Amino acid sequence: MLISDSHQFVFVHVRKAAGTSLRQILEQVSLPKNNQLWNKLLSRNGFPIDYHQYSFRKHDPLITAEKSMPSNKFKQYFKFAFVRNPWDRLVSEFEYIKTQSSHSRHKKLMVMTFEQYIEYQAKRSAAFQYDALAKKDGTLGMDYIGRFEQLHDSLAEISGQIKLDCTQIPHINKLKKAPYQSYYTDQTAEQVAQLWSKDIETFAYQFD
Repeated sequence: MLISDSHQFVFVHVRKAAGTSLRQILEQVSLPKNNQLWNKLLSRNGFPIDYHQYSFRKHDPLITAEKSMPSNKFKQYFKFAFVRNPWDRLVSEFEYIKTQSSHSRHKKLMVMTFEQYIEYQAKRSAAFQYDALAKKDGTLGMDYIGRFEQLHDSLAEISGQIKLDCTQIPHINKLKKAPYQSYYTDQTAEQVAQLWSKDIETFAYQFD
């Protein structure tokens, strides 16, 4: 997560949805990362702490900003994120982690089939995009949700809202892989449709 006082935004970084590339621009105007041990301890253990001192994780959900920011600022700041087709996103993260030997889940995934990965991922709360973008009351709290599949148009909209040119983002963590549809059988495609039904219905995605 990134928060900017100068440009008044909150960016929720959804995994495998162009966030790493976009961060290269947004970090230049965002609050610096807080690595002080005491603030990390307070942040991780749920103690009330002002967002300027809060130690945000890269993929913290929106609720973290809601809890740490003054309510007037949380309401005022432009809150945005990107989402991605859940079937495609699963494939992208599966293949990406396998290329990263230092990743905490690398060894685990290297011995998994993709079918096993679907079941494993479905048990992780971070796998669901809706949950990352919801407020404490369970409703979506974003002012704008861009689409990975319409990246250029979404970046143009965000640029106008936060008064910062985000259209020239670098290409980072881009993988060459087969079309995501080729990873699925009819059974596993339907399995994802059921397990990720909230993401699919909310963001209007289809398998094809």
